[in-house]
Amino acid sequence: MKILFLILAIAFNVASYVLYKYLAGREGGLFWSLLFALGLLLGGTNIWFFTKALKNISLSVAYPVFSGACILLMAILTHLFFGEKLSPVNMAGALVIIVGIALMSY
Repeated sequence: MKILFLILAIAFNVASYVLYKYLAGREGGLFWSLLFALGLLLGGTNIWFFTKALKNISLSVAYPVFSGACILLMAILTHLFFGEKLSPVNMAGALVIIVGIALMSY
């Protein structure tokens, strides 16, 4: 269950930032405001799940896993949805993050 809360925190965090990226290219208005409010709700839900995860996972492990997974997922999703560049250097950086997370978990 502790891993599930961390995975959900990651998912909600990534969803909120991908939504903000979508909104960044749009004109303001009622629909924009509603989507922005949804982003805030997703972000708040992320914090709630992350707090729940911290009951059973040490912060020194949970935060690197959370940060690394969010960076990796956001890089992949923004490449797929928005056509952002994902260079070999970016991929190498993601690999370094994954190795760092593995090392932090021991």
